[in-house]
Amino acid sequence: MQMSNEPSPASRRILLIEDDADLSEALGDVLEESGHEVIRAIDGEDGLRKLRETRPDIVVLDLMMPHVDGWQFRVAQRRDPALATTPVVVISASTSPTAAAVDADLYLRKPLDAATLQQAIEDVLNVQRRRLQPAVIAQNERLAGIGTLAVGLAHEINNPLTYVILELANAVRLLRTVAADANRATIDELGAHLHAAVEGAERIREITGAIRTFTRPADTAVRPIDVRTPLEAAVKMVMGEVRQRARLTTHYDDVPVVIANEGRLGQVFLNLLTNAAHAIPDGAPETNEIRIVAAADRDGNLVVRISDTGVGIPTHLVGRVFEPFFSTKPVGEGMGLGLWISHNIVSGLGGSLTVSAESGRTTFCVTLPRARAD
Repeated sequence: MQMSNEPSPASRRILLIEDDADLSEALGDVLEESGHEVIRAIDGEDGLRKLRETRPDIVVLDLMMPHVDGWQFRVAQRRDPALATTPVVVISASTSPTAAAVDADLYLRKPLDAATLQQAIEDVLNVQRRRLQPAVIAQNERLAGIGTLAVGLAHEINNPLTYVILELANAVRLLRTVAADANRATIDELGAHLHAAVEGAERIREITGAIRTFTRPADTAVRPIDVRTPLEAAVKMVMGEVRQRARLTTHYDDVPVVIANEGRLGQVFLNLLTNAAHAIPDGAPETNEIRIVAAADRDGNLVVRISDTGVGIPTHLVGRVFEPFFSTKPVGEGMGLGLWISHNIVSGLGGSLTVSAESGRTTFCVTLPRARAD
């Protein structure tokens, strides 16, 4: 087999399922030299296990293998919703119609050179991206339009809101001037109502301020930020939904500065907190919790964990939550793009977004590299 050191356009995580040790080593070495991460499996059974564990971008699959062969691998993969969407390139020396008709995204005949395999991997992944692109563009345009509308509404609300806050403050001040022993109880009651109205108005001002954090679609610049700012802004946005469902607790411990775009990171936290709230039914806030923990890991990088005690994610679906258009919500209650977009934002910042579901809690974990001094 001819070897090529030509670099691949992008780094991929590739699961290589090949029982021939020499061929597996040769193929794997070439792919690794091109910058890919290669996970090797010796047969279909080993491949299914590693597919579940590693969540690769693509599978390169031999057909003729002992124990569980390539055809059996594909049947098992298709039956598992958490694995079914991972694309597969089949490589085989067989010339039979059965081999050529295998259920795969692409069939390549052995012998093949490394450049052919690398190009096949890129072609299959590009086709997958193109299938998603029109819907993603439409969704992004819709979100940008909603953002522009939200900013305009926030501005229009703030002007009369400022007037209301000033007039309420004047009313509180004047109320003190008419207080006397004879009307003390009434004045105190009126004062309590006015103070509650002031608190409500200030809450509205906080919400409109938080809207601006998330609605600057043209702003993609990154800079050093304290992650607590977009986190607290997201909390303000969701508290209306949260307070009827759960207690919300926060714990910040030695939070490192990260290089990020505050608005886009705020979108991630808003999405995760909204999903956490929607996972908990109304009516029992004293028995449920949404918890936010932000801290540094052993390497000094930022880790933000958002967990909830809601209905959870079925085990067999955990591996699919970041897929575009996948949703555990009822039909009509979401397009299934929020977590996928969030995953892309975090990945674009050099971090990771993962999920775990155990012990009655669902936890999403955002990890971002700390800002390093030049």
